[in-house]
Amino acid sequence: MPEHKWAPPEHPDVTLHRPVSFSRELAGLLASIDPPQPVYADIAFETIPETLHLPCFAIAASEVAVLVETAWQGRRQQVLVDRDHVFRRTLRPRAH
Repeated sequence: MPEHKWAPPEHPDVTLHRPVSFSRELAGLLASIDPPQPVYADIAFETIPETLHLPCFAIAASEVAVLVETAWQGRRQQVLVDRDHVFRRTLRPRAH
């Protein structure tokens, strides 16, 4: 019987789209938000022509910007977003 070499399938890493972040200098001092709050954020990406409305969690904020964490593209990313582009959301209750 011939010997068969098995190897797991190779999946190339997906190129992450880079978000356009609000300027850290303009954001000022960020205050931590504990616990993180569920929000939607309108985030622009360098290679995507449209702004995306994504579910996120706000983890820090200043008077002009909010640091949000999103898992869009399957990886955790932190983006500093203009406060005018962040909207509250409520989480659905968990089903038991």
